[in-house]
Amino acid sequence: MNIRKTAISIFIMLLCAVPARSQIIGTLQLDRLNLLNTYESGARPASLGGAYTAVSDDAFALIYNPAGLTQIKKKELSFGIHYAAKDLTTNYRGYNSLIPNSSTGICHLTTVYPYPTYRGSLVLGFGIFRVANSNLEYFKTAWRSDLSGIIRNTFNQTGTIYQYRFGAGIDISPRVAVGTNLVIWDESAQFIEEISYAGGDSTYIFSDDVSAHLDGLSMEFGFLFRLSSRLRAGFKISSPVWLSYEGDAVESYDGNWSNGDPWTTDPYYFYIEDEYTLPMKFRGGISYQLMNLLVSADAEYCDYSQTKYNGLKMFNELDPGKPLLKETVDFNLGAELTLPFYPAKVRAGYSFAPSRFAGLEEITYIAGISEQLTTEWSPFDVIKNREFYSFGIGGLIDQVLKIDLNVAVGSFERESEYLSEKIEITEVSLSTSYRF
Repeated sequence: MNIRKTAISIFIMLLCAVPARSQIIGTLQLDRLNLLNTYESGARPASLGGAYTAVSDDAFALIYNPAGLTQIKKKELSFGIHYAAKDLTTNYRGYNSLIPNSSTGICHLTTVYPYPTYRGSLVLGFGIFRVANSNLEYFKTAWRSDLSGIIRNTFNQTGTIYQYRFGAGIDISPRVAVGTNLVIWDESAQFIEEISYAGGDSTYIFSDDVSAHLDGLSMEFGFLFRLSSRLRAGFKISSPVWLSYEGDAVESYDGNWSNGDPWTTDPYYFYIEDEYTLPMKFRGGISYQLMNLLVSADAEYCDYSQTKYNGLKMFNELDPGKPLLKETVDFNLGAELTLPFYPAKVRAGYSFAPSRFAGLEEITYIAGISEQLTTEWSPFDVIKNREFYSFGIGGLIDQVLKIDLNVAVGSFERESEYLSEKIEITEVSLSTSYRF
């Protein structure tokens, strides 16, 4: 029995070393941390479906187009809160599960300061934005005839991605403005993942407990063109995002032999040090003001297949010719109507954001002492693309205080060979701005 325990100890050390460098594990990390789906912040932009690149006439220019800062003529302070509920329904080999996730928190805090110039204006801004929620909980379980047992995966994670944005915009002519942002990314995340097996009279549980921190840096360059008194066009180019993911982890592995005798291994402590480079993004939009009606549209392109994990592009080791991520084009549409005889605006928007992933994690298991940790990754079919419909209202109080409210609902469905997922999302955001 001591020989077998020694073999298990050696195996678990190998187990810990190999997956940490796996391309698939790296992609799962991107997915779980929500790094490829950072949403835009602010009730008014969200109400317009994110079609804000050519609008950007308030503090949210720091997010959508820094050149839009030049449209702000008064000092501004802005604050907002955000609530999100995400229900995840999964079916793996006939086993259903429903896992609700929700969170509430401050979504932004910004300040903007304009300086008049002989060309127009120079405006500086700073903001703290909560751009993504990494809270995630799921479990998958099913009978595996090939393993003669029941496999169960559970995962519980908490974390939030913040961005610290330093921006500046300046008019270079009456019709053209330019701007730039320096973006600092920050996140602390904790998760516990367990992989268990029960077959016959033998069992095992593999546990991974991680506490990690993510730091990142990127830059953005924006342009705003006033094509006429009613028509505007905006563009934003985002540099690659350089991310560093570091943390401490402990893994354990124990169970029972078929004769009922327990076995265990010593906890294995290790340090995580991964690097990601997210590719450049290109975003453009137009807006048109017709009497009391504002309409806007945006599109954003990014080739996520160029994402690098520890300096390497991300390909499936089992099928090296296929990247794990793909290029996408997002679309956003919005409309805002100013109500006559009342200082209020009503808004509606639509956004379309297809999946960045070319595959889907089905389940992770350990088949035996001689095998590595195995993560099954399969191509998937999109049953319903990620879409959001948003509705909002806002207005001015005493010409200095602006309050905006937004409600958005969205969903996404996909399925692979054995796993299907449906995600339903409801978001509520409230923003207030004070100009003086």
